[in-house]
Amino acid sequence: MEKKDWIILGLLVLIFSIRWLTTRTSRITGKKPGKSQGKAVQILEDAGYEIITAKPTLAVKMEIDEQQHIFDLKNDFLVKRDGKRYLVHIRRDTKPVRLQSKLWRSSLLRDVLAFRVNGMLILHLEKGTLQEVRFRI
Repeated sequence: MEKKDWIILGLLVLIFSIRWLTTRTSRITGKKPGKSQGKAVQILEDAGYEIITAKPTLAVKMEIDEQQHIFDLKNDFLVKRDGKRYLVHIRRDTKPVRLQSKLWRSSLLRDVLAFRVNGMLILHLEKGTLQEVRFRI
């Protein structure tokens, strides 16, 4: 291969890489954080997280017997820190939560896999604390 062939090949790889990265994250829609979420945003920023979007939403298509059904998965925030992305779920009640219970772990795992993030952050708004949940498969 000649030098110009390598340059063309490199440009094509670069273009496809950029397109792959943008389509992977562009499926997630959301909003900018509002004033009503001020306390949650403050807790996350104080912990070193950068808010990517509030109310991240991911449209999911499901087929049952070749009939298509569309639904949305939603969370409270999408944040990042140290190059890793996390979904944030805000807990507003003061009851103790067993995150390892079947209901919680199924829900958390589903969201982590669907949004392709490194983990979940459970924000206990009343206490002002964060719990990090990560899965290893």
